[in-house]
Amino acid sequence: MNRKTTFIFALLFSFIFISAFTLQNPQGEVCIKVKNDTGGSVTLHTGKGTAPMNNGVTITKEFCMEEGSKLYYADKGQKGDLIIEFTSDMNGKTIKLSDY
Repeated sequence: MNRKTTFIFALLFSFIFISAFTLQNPQGEVCIKVKNDTGGSVTLHTGKGTAPMNNGVTITKEFCMEEGSKLYYADKGQKGDLIIEFTSDMNGKTIKLSDY
């Protein structure tokens, strides 16, 4: 291989390697961490199912949902009070349940 081919191969390999570690969420998906700092156990409803957050066991949980999706408190397995609607500016942030 000549130098030009080697350089192009190295550049292409570097691009693929870096892309594998920097690609985050699928387009339109927002990931946030929810911290249960309420002092009690709660169950959240994602619109598709429930996610228990027991005090002392599951303090922080990550939720990845499409932008515009909503996260609710669960009331006997059903949607309860709205906690938050996912927006793109929330991506990667942590919210505290005590704020809601």
